Amino acid sequence: MKKLLIPLAALALALLAACGGQDPAPAGYDPETTAQALLDSGAFSQELSRLDADLVSAYLGLESEPEAAAVYTSLEGGYEELVIVTMADEEAAAAAKTAVEAHLTAQTETETEVQYKPEDLPKLQSAVVRQAGSTVVLVVAADYDAVAAVLDGESAAG
Repeated sequence: MKKLLIPLAALALALLAACGGQDPAPAGYDPETTAQALLDSGAFSQELSRLDADLVSAYLGLESEPEAAAVYTSLEGGYEELVIVTMADEEAAAAAKTAVEAHLTAQTETETEVQYKPEDLPKLQSAVVRQAGSTVVLVVAADYDAVAAVLDGESAAG
């Protein structure tokens, strides 16, 4: 009986491993929870203010309205910002990510040319842009270690 049990156990483990071999789609980030965690993390050196929900699409150049959004911008005229938008699906999120990247590029080009806040240029150049499922995140901050700790810990929170 023991001789039969060992091969059966090995077969069961092999079947379980085969079933679990596919990675699930990234779940995304909850805008409110993740934004608050980032704000509390100490990642920002500038005071941020929440952008009105009805201004989010125009501010970022989105083609469609997000289902949920938490967008914060610097009150000090700097470039630090926090954007978390949840779109209707992954295709809409991909389009939103492209728009967010264009927004970031425009901010970086403006600062490069104008030199209004030269201390913010490295922050812009190191900005974090991620898509997870139907969610897009942009963070321009002073402490990217704190940003990574939150985002890597918050993925799939929701």
